[in-house]
Amino acid sequence: MFTVKVYTKYGYFQYEVKEMASALEHAQLIMERRVYRRSNERGEVEFHEVIKTKVCGEGLASEYPDTFKRT
Repeated sequence: MFTVKVYTKYGYFQYEVKEMASALEHAQLIMERRVYRRSNERGEVEFHEVIKTKVCGEGLASEYPDTFKRT
């Protein structure tokens, strides 16, 4: 399983995808559109502006790992 993380201003959403190629395609398409669409618990469609996407999973090492420092 591979995890697609979609980062927004307020945090991130994540979901699982079975194949690496599919996960990478999802992440790339979301970044091209710059919008993440999802249904909330009430069934309403939400739209979120995307800052970045990241795919995590077995065999996927990042050349550019994230670090966060507060100023």
